[in-house]
Amino acid sequence: MKLLPLLIFSAILFACNSRPHQNTNAAPDIDTAKFYPLHSFFKEQIQYVDLRSFNIYKITVKDGKKDSTGISKDGFLAMAAIFLKRDLSDPNEKIRYKETVFQDLSTGSITFNYTPIDPKATVQNIDILLDEETHTVKRVFIRSVYTSGDSTINEQCNWKAGMSFQVNRTISTKTGYTSTELNYINWNDKP
Repeated sequence: MKLLPLLIFSAILFACNSRPHQNTNAAPDIDTAKFYPLHSFFKEQIQYVDLRSFNIYKITVKDGKKDSTGISKDGFLAMAAIFLKRDLSDPNEKIRYKETVFQDLSTGSITFNYTPIDPKATVQNIDILLDEETHTVKRVFIRSVYTSGDSTINEQCNWKAGMSFQVNRTISTKTGYTSTELNYINWNDKP
């Protein structure tokens, strides 16, 4: 009988001391956020076009005036580079954004949405639409706002997987000047 209280006391003592020891000098947690690998997607898409003999067309509407022309692969690569610059995979960038994932029945897509925690971030919104069945990217929409000199630039970049992309900008100044430029780059799509 004297053994039972000793066993209970030992069990309580063991339970109280079995908590993991917290190291106050521990290194910061490792980044475990699993943002969609958008940079890799754009690199693959750009390489896909670069390695093929597509006729690449550019349609530009600037301040209401429309122009269309064929462009070289170098011109394509220069225009597509803006998508690579909007990468959020760097750990210093990831911490500035929150990810939301939802199923969009109206488009048959799984949508990844990234919005900044810091309202001053250049990239204000990214939506990535994945096909529900294949989980491949259908479209990507990136909205950015930034300044250059005394101009504020609102930019909307849209990528249609395997087909085309758009880079649209509205530039405005405090003096009231506004300019709009819509660029549609097509290598495998019908406008």
